[in-house]
Amino acid sequence: MTATETETSQPPQVFSSLRVLDLSRWVAGEFATKFFGDFGADVIKVEKPGEGSLTRRSGPFPGDIPDPEASALFLHLNVNKRSVTLNLACPTGRDLLLRLAATADLIVESFRPGTLERLGIGPAELQQARPSAVVTRISAFGQDGPYRDYEATGLVLQAMGGPMNATGRADLPPHRKPGLLEHYTVGRMAAASSLGGLMAGRRSAGTTGAVIDVAGMETLLAGADRRASYLLTAAYSGMNAPRGVRSAHRGAATFTGAYRCLDGFVMLYVTNAEFWARLVDLVAGDDKEFRTAYRSRFDLGAGPDFDAFINRVQAWFAARPKLEIMELGEAMRIPLTAFLNVSELTASDHFRGRGCFVPATHPVAGTLEYLGPPWRMRSGWQLRRPAPLLGADTADVLGEVGVTEADLRVLRAQGVI
Repeated sequence: MTATETETSQPPQVFSSLRVLDLSRWVAGEFATKFFGDFGADVIKVEKPGEGSLTRRSGPFPGDIPDPEASALFLHLNVNKRSVTLNLACPTGRDLLLRLAATADLIVESFRPGTLERLGIGPAELQQARPSAVVTRISAFGQDGPYRDYEATGLVLQAMGGPMNATGRADLPPHRKPGLLEHYTVGRMAAASSLGGLMAGRRSAGTTGAVIDVAGMETLLAGADRRASYLLTAAYSGMNAPRGVRSAHRGAATFTGAYRCLDGFVMLYVTNAEFWARLVDLVAGDDKEFRTAYRSRFDLGAGPDFDAFINRVQAWFAARPKLEIMELGEAMRIPLTAFLNVSELTASDHFRGRGCFVPATHPVAGTLEYLGPPWRMRSGWQLRRPAPLLGADTADVLGEVGVTEADLRVLRAQGVI
């Protein structure tokens, strides 16, 4: 591995002996390989010449000016990776990929099912080059089945998988989860399954690789955030998951939600009579009449009394700053927290003290603060290098499989790299 000075000065990490080929072009695959790179693996990002990963086109961008070298999404997902450009539509590009595959422990791809086979670089060819290699394949609906050839956005997967039907207010249409949450969920599953494949290979003394079929839809159905429990509930009772304050994920909670404060919002989560009593004590202050009227009424239903109570609570929150409310709630052991914006989060003494933000300098985007380790362990997470410029490491990477400078000039002229 050709290392930067930063990498050379660092001790070995838990995955320092692994090489990963990242053939993916969107969030799930890049997030999966990011885990390996962050913990030491040599991750080679294979990109299309002149174009690169699709995440390079996704903002935000500095000054809202699109720049494939300064996409915040790409910069986040591709730290600790090297970039090589290869045209996989031509025989020479495919041959070079197979030469790289012969050095790889893990190969992650997210093309439409059947694409690599049509190009002659499917799992059979990849594992012929390296029999012990793990090939992880990410797609919307899997490598076979009636939906095999369908593509799907994250919105489609959320809608088909059920969580949208149970998210949001009961009197409004279904509400999707924000951002790219579903893609990160699939990426985590792909990383975990890839690690399982690598461990199985170790047990076979490296003689047998694995081909892992990660279907986004199945990951979301079986994974986190209520889906599996909803399916099981429906199987037992035939009951569809409801929306609103009594959604299944809120259990017996009767008094939850966001409340406006003087400078933002806090989230309140009162799930039992003890929390309710503490909340009444907090809001009542010196008002003994209010405390007496409401402290033992956790089951307070709709009506004038509830309206009077909620108006009092809302007014109390609205008159105070969110951090002050959070501190008062914590002191009284009430499940209550402030909604922090990004600047408040990055300025937090706790997160600063934990080293949650790590600076690195990118040749185009400049010095940025990146998220630090998701968990701490010996020989664990390190930020060794920022996300690569498109094709920045092509010469070094291909040089490691015998491509000379003269070869590189020919390959560039032919549009292979």
